[in-house]
Amino acid sequence: MFRYIALAWRADDAAQSAAARVLMERLQSREKSWGRVEQSNGLSVLAPTFRHGSLEVHRLPDGQGMLIGALYPRLDDATDESAAPRFIPDARQSKQIVLSRGRWLIEHTWGNYVALLRDPADRRTWILKDPTGNLPCLRTSFRGVHVMFGDVADLVATGLFRFNISQRYLQARLIHGGVLDQSPLNEVDTVSRGECIELSDRPNESRDFYWRPLTFVEPSSTIEDADVAARAMRATLRSCTRTLRKDHESILHRLSGGLDSSIVAACLANAPSRAQLTCYTYYIPSGRSDERPWARLVASHHGLSHEEHASGPDLIPLPALLDMPPTSEPTAGLGYLLRSTLEQRLAENHRATAVFCGDGGDSGFCGDTFAYAVSEYLKRHGLRSHAWRLASWVAALTEESSWSVMMKSLRRWRRGPGMEHQRKLVLATSRLLEPDVRASYSEIVAFPHPWLKDLQPIPWSLVRRLGTLLATPEFYNVAADVDAPEIIAPLYCQPMMELLLRIPVDVHFENGRERGLARRAFASDLPAEVVRRTWKDRVPGFMDQLVARHRSFLREQLLDGVLVQAHLLNRKAVEEALSDRVSSSASHPGELLRHLDVELWARHWQPAAAHARAVGST
Repeated sequence: MFRYIALAWRADDAAQSAAARVLMERLQSREKSWGRVEQSNGLSVLAPTFRHGSLEVHRLPDGQGMLIGALYPRLDDATDESAAPRFIPDARQSKQIVLSRGRWLIEHTWGNYVALLRDPADRRTWILKDPTGNLPCLRTSFRGVHVMFGDVADLVATGLFRFNISQRYLQARLIHGGVLDQSPLNEVDTVSRGECIELSDRPNESRDFYWRPLTFVEPSSTIEDADVAARAMRATLRSCTRTLRKDHESILHRLSGGLDSSIVAACLANAPSRAQLTCYTYYIPSGRSDERPWARLVASHHGLSHEEHASGPDLIPLPALLDMPPTSEPTAGLGYLLRSTLEQRLAENHRATAVFCGDGGDSGFCGDTFAYAVSEYLKRHGLRSHAWRLASWVAALTEESSWSVMMKSLRRWRRGPGMEHQRKLVLATSRLLEPDVRASYSEIVAFPHPWLKDLQPIPWSLVRRLGTLLATPEFYNVAADVDAPEIIAPLYCQPMMELLLRIPVDVHFENGRERGLARRAFASDLPAEVVRRTWKDRVPGFMDQLVARHRSFLREQLLDGVLVQAHLLNRKAVEEALSDRVSSSASHPGELLRHLDVELWARHWQPAAAHARAVGST
């Protein structure tokens, strides 16, 4: 697993220079020593000598900064399927990068990176996060030294930092349950995707977004020709996948047999590479539905090595979450267990340095947003006959009348999407909160992301199209001492995301098929059965069984936990939801597990517990 800590300080300040030395010496004295890639005075990047896979640290010449991660040049031709080479800037390009304060990188390259840039002439320093990559960039300070990092556990381990929970964030997180524009820890700030920050000692730093998704859905940017869009979609994804695969000698691919993972599998299979590729599929032995037949079809179609591994409520050790390292914000416990147990063992067995997946397909191919097809079409063309055709297609999938769909779409077109549906959805999945916490929903402003802040109304169709790009990356969501593989989602690559956003929702919804354009674009790469398949296999009762199996553990953690003591969770409601008796609680098991994630996260940051860990690690 690639890890990094970057430091920036004023070299002419004796106190800051001394603080930087203290921090670097503490890091380098650890059992697993951190190496150091030092730039000119006042800049340093440290990275431990773990297996890095495709990510590395590259110096810019003449003390102009460092690039952390992996970058690739953009291809000029949208139909070019070839792999892009690694981007190593020359002196001229490095100068352009710094003079543009990093904007040149956004416009001419893509990848998974953090850029630390300095203008030697005036000693100004900037930190830039790429638009769509999953390498986090968090920052804090240490005695005046700017500290940028990916994993907060690395700083906790030094014993030099103390972090505290933002109580406002904690309440907002429980209400909204998702991505917020608030810092979870008071002392930690997130450098968002596509954001550039000038580092200074002034209280009001200069912050700017070089990349905003709204740019690509504007009418002047759209691609309405379905033939052009389909060709570009296939070529761009094949190019991105080939580019990302060539940096690894052995990779795994999560193949569920669904459309999105199958498309990525096809792109991997057609990539000219000597890398070992192994697909694997999880299945629930007691489930009423089974993904394996679909995954087998895809693997057989391309002659891919394929493994099947059983999973289920009895194989998911929820108590193992107690060993999860501290994270900067709550993380999905089930995802952590998946990556830290079976997937980690598979990676070790195959010596895989990367795990590919189809994440981003439901959102990027507009499988989650086809209901907005009519209103998106109305914005561009007004009330034409095709709008009624789209309404009838949406109605067929949503079991509504065409008239009802059209009326909703006209309201969205004229007034914008309302918040009432979102409010009802949030409150329906937050039944275990104290009544006054539920009542404070409207008082806590929670924008989906700074990209969309100050936009009124919030463009919910765009929110859904961005998927987990709105979340803080979970790159380090594994055990702290594990050399874990890099998780790669080609559908979230910057060139691919920009293209998918430029294709309107109604064009994605070709001929009334959910993800219709993607089905057409990759029809020649997949078994016909997978292309035609329009449902997903589900395992009814999975979450209920998981909660029932671990009921005593959930009681132990939640009934007298941090959230109950803070009067955020209602103890009586939680107790009823976890009762052995037939409960009248309407709470969904997913809410219990979501609150468990927040509970275990919050415990890491209680002052007494944090102090004890810091003392024990020195």
